[in-house]
Amino acid sequence: MWGSHAQTNVVIKGKVTSETGEFLEGATVGLKNENIGAITNASGEFVLQNVSLGRHTIRVSFLGYTIQEKSIDVSPTMNSINFVLLDNPEEIATVQLTGKSKIRSVNEQSYSVTSVSTKELQNSSTDAKEILDRVPGIRILQDGGLGSNLSFSLNGFQGNQVKFFLDGVPMDNYGASFNLSSIPVNSIKRIDVYKGVVPVWLGTDALGGAVNIITHQEHNFLDASYSYGSFNTNRISVNGAHTNEKTGFTFRGNLNYNYSDNDYEVLADITDANGNVLETTNVKRFHDRYRSITGKFSTGVLNKKYADQLLLEVIASGDDNQVQTGATMATVYGAVMQESKSFINSLKYKKKDLFADGLDVSLNTSYNIYNSRSIDTLTGVVYNWNGEQIPSNSQTNGEKGTPISNLKFDDKEFTNQFNIGYILNKDHSFSFNQAYQYFNREEFDSENPEKQAYFFPKSLYKNVLGLAYKYDYNSKWNTTIFGKAYFLKVNSSQQESENSEVYIKNSIHKNNYGYGLATSYFILPNLQLKASFEHTYRMPLPNEIFGDGLLVSPNDNLGSEQSDNFNFNVVYNFTVGANHYLDLKSTFVYRNAKDLIYESVSISSPETNFENLAEARTLGVEGNLNYNWKERFNLGINVTYQNITDQADQIYNDYSGYQPNFNKGARLPNTPYLFGNAIAGLTFKDVIYENTALNFNYYFNYVQEYYLGWAKYGNAANKETIPKQSSHSIELAYSLQNNKYNISIECRNLTDELLYDKYRLQKPGRAFYLKLRYSL
Repeated sequence: MWGSHAQTNVVIKGKVTSETGEFLEGATVGLKNENIGAITNASGEFVLQNVSLGRHTIRVSFLGYTIQEKSIDVSPTMNSINFVLLDNPEEIATVQLTGKSKIRSVNEQSYSVTSVSTKELQNSSTDAKEILDRVPGIRILQDGGLGSNLSFSLNGFQGNQVKFFLDGVPMDNYGASFNLSSIPVNSIKRIDVYKGVVPVWLGTDALGGAVNIITHQEHNFLDASYSYGSFNTNRISVNGAHTNEKTGFTFRGNLNYNYSDNDYEVLADITDANGNVLETTNVKRFHDRYRSITGKFSTGVLNKKYADQLLLEVIASGDDNQVQTGATMATVYGAVMQESKSFINSLKYKKKDLFADGLDVSLNTSYNIYNSRSIDTLTGVVYNWNGEQIPSNSQTNGEKGTPISNLKFDDKEFTNQFNIGYILNKDHSFSFNQAYQYFNREEFDSENPEKQAYFFPKSLYKNVLGLAYKYDYNSKWNTTIFGKAYFLKVNSSQQESENSEVYIKNSIHKNNYGYGLATSYFILPNLQLKASFEHTYRMPLPNEIFGDGLLVSPNDNLGSEQSDNFNFNVVYNFTVGANHYLDLKSTFVYRNAKDLIYESVSISSPETNFENLAEARTLGVEGNLNYNWKERFNLGINVTYQNITDQADQIYNDYSGYQPNFNKGARLPNTPYLFGNAIAGLTFKDVIYENTALNFNYYFNYVQEYYLGWAKYGNAANKETIPKQSSHSIELAYSLQNNKYNISIECRNLTDELLYDKYRLQKPGRAFYLKLRYSL
């Protein structure tokens, strides 16, 4: 009897979730007092192998939740059991010390990746942009206040060299109204930042890294907030989901509204009709209102036999934006406008163990419609910073100094992202990704209806294929090798010759191939070494080639850029006693990029355009320290140094052809090279009432002075610079009934410093914000 009992091989499967329906990845599931166990995957699923018949007790634990035990009678027909764990706030400190939370699991990947949780930020008035600006190696350069254009820099790579994803779906053409500034913190669960080497499963042609914004995936929740602040800033966010656990039917959505007059003071030159500077004084921005609204809704089914997730999703967004300045503050506008609207329709499908154990499939397909309009129709006058109209002596040119325009773009885009993953066994796994994009633009200017360039097609086809193999030698060491193929076709037009009004058809075809490796080794359980290398390509985006119709001019011959990226990381975390937790990270960065796409700016011109820089190299290092004491005090400090230099031997221009590059070895202008952040927070529990929390946070930001132009030319005393700057912000939040009701106040730029970013465009001074939040 004992012999047949021991030989019976019963497999028990199940799922572990929280009370809100969130999948708990990393939970420990085992037979009590027996040597059989498993760890749940990203979908909360576990498999117990070789379970004998008879009575057993299954024990499930996940730090931060109450341990649960169930006694069961195992029979040959039994194959599944599910667990719902209850939240245990008193265990939260232990989660941060030893638990393999989702954040920690992402951070321990062999790639150079930083995962940031927003759990402690839900009561602040921040958005995706401000969260990312505190990550080591990241600088976000912004033209002005809420809704203004921004440029993202990650270890020296800027703008579109870093790709953005929303729940793994590319955001390349989501439109101006759905961007980092318009995604409030309450819509975000965490943000994963991949530096340099990007995993195959993201399916992208990123050159310098990728950012994946993960929204809340809980089955049932409601989160609503309203904030009001300086410059008549209003922000509303409503997020929620409802799921029928029996049928699997789910409906989820969020609605975000943003408004600001952006009428903050700036230090500006007041000019007369001849352009002479009369005085330099503080004035209010007078033509910079921004408003946007975004709705994101999805419905479908979860946890069915044919699909773990099958969702139809619609994102609708729109904005209108008064444009105050060009690329620099030397130009000021009083009537230039830009408005847009977008509709993104998507199908999302995901299934684990499709047809066979270990075969996972996901599909994201979307059709995007994006319409934008740029208006510059005021003639005869221009504005100065006092808001005064000055005669321009032109009845044909608008405020930008070019012929008046009322230019409309109609963009349509189809994207498809397909992933297959197969786990051959515990040591070997494979993954394949195919990402396809088709983009088409139609443009029409009602003020210049006969312009020949508008009658030529503007389309882009892009296809990226990736294949990866991962070898898990043991729990200490794993390695991934991968290859990628990039295919690009662009149809556009170009001027037959300089200053010619005659346009001819222009087509570009590019095929490129990349490869890479990522490896990780745990010297000790709490000491990890990571190294990754990638030879990669990034193909230009539509707006870089075709322009944006307002401040970015087209460049139809813009080529792909390529880079060799290397990262080396050291991660060390440890505890001192029972209450002190330290996490230390250091990263060395090497980038050698060719044909780098960069934004060319002239101090005297309001317009920019994108060009290829022959060769640039980045050598950098970043360090990060996080300290936590008893869940009452936390401190985070990070510093980044990046030396990005021009390495081309020769440069080319249309007038003299190839000539020696006198800037070789010089640091790239208008690019921060030394910057850092610090965050300190205090938490007090049960203040005045039970189940309450009082949080105080302090934020510090520092940027070293850097040049707007090339450092080799001119007298150092007379060079245009972005000055050294530092800023301080504070935040106080009070929560009742375990975060059900929340109120917070915030002061940004507490000491009212002069802060600058792109091309010395001044950012807001001291600002105050009040936020009310309800969470269920």
